[in-house]
Amino acid sequence: MRVRIDLLPRPVYHGELVVLIDILRSCTVAPVLFDGGLSRLTMCASLREARKDAAGGKLLVGERAGVPPEGFNYGNSPSELRRADLAGREAVVVSDNAPKALPALEGASEVLLASLYNAAAVASAVRSAARERVSLVCSGYHGQEDLDDTMAAGFLAGEISRLTGGVRFEGAARLAIGLLRAFPDPLEALWHSTAGRTLRSHELAEDLAVASMISQSDHVPRLVAIDAGRHSDLYRFESLSAAG
Repeated sequence: MRVRIDLLPRPVYHGELVVLIDILRSCTVAPVLFDGGLSRLTMCASLREARKDAAGGKLLVGERAGVPPEGFNYGNSPSELRRADLAGREAVVVSDNAPKALPALEGASEVLLASLYNAAAVASAVRSAARERVSLVCSGYHGQEDLDDTMAAGFLAGEISRLTGGVRFEGAARLAIGLLRAFPDPLEALWHSTAGRTLRSHELAEDLAVASMISQSDHVPRLVAIDAGRHSDLYRFESLSAAG
């Protein structure tokens, strides 16, 4: 198996298994929501599209400048959402990074969402998929590479290699894996990342602690549908554990 790490999305992914990483915070929030009993998750970049899609009773999850927009049920705080009872509900998540990376992945054969929080489950799903190549794609932060996603991609590459064996690394994989030696404590990498500094400025440091927790969830969000919207496409995810 070849494992490639992209520090930001490439323009096109044709027929690849792609694992999208946005550790602070969308791809940490996603398995947390499924842990809480969520049945289906939608991601989009537009508040207007999110409100329209949620009109049938879905929960609205998201923030702007660290504050949930008017009418939203929750912010993007995994520490808060871990305490929520979401059994049988659907949710629409709005955030700045992962939804903006998703359009580049539309040519992929399969898209999974990953973080440290569900790393072991994602590595197991990659092994079960038995593909010749997998791309671990970092969302970055406002269009720039960031330490948090790069470190998490390196950790995940190591987990896939440990489970699968015979892995050949490509792209920025060696760089990302090397970061693990500089930051043996994941929380330290998150603390010093640009995204982490922003969250700390909004007094959301507890989210960094949750995002640094390793393999807490067995849920692997998988892209199952894309619906066109006027302002932003809507990306529908179900959990591999729930969807079988």
